Amino acid sequence: MRRPIGWLDREGPNGKRQVQVEFFADTLRWRFREPQDEKWGDGVPSEANWEVLEENLKQLIQRGHLFTKELALVQKLHANCKR
Repeated sequence: MRRPIGWLDREGPNGKRQVQVEFFADTLRWRFREPQDEKWGDGVPSEANWEVLEENLKQLIQRGHLFTKELALVQKLHANCKR
């Protein structure tokens, strides 16, 4: 398992929230944490979250920190969610 990818989502449903995506085999785990919460909770990503994840993966690939299989997995799962 690779290190989780995370960022701050300023347009979350309740304002700011931290987003963390974990890769395991051929699955993704989306975790979110509001500023007032102590623990992470699983959740459903927005369309904007998918787009930010894809952009972050492309940047990591460009820097040589990530394999392209993670990007392909994200694009495949994102396409399936749109249906």
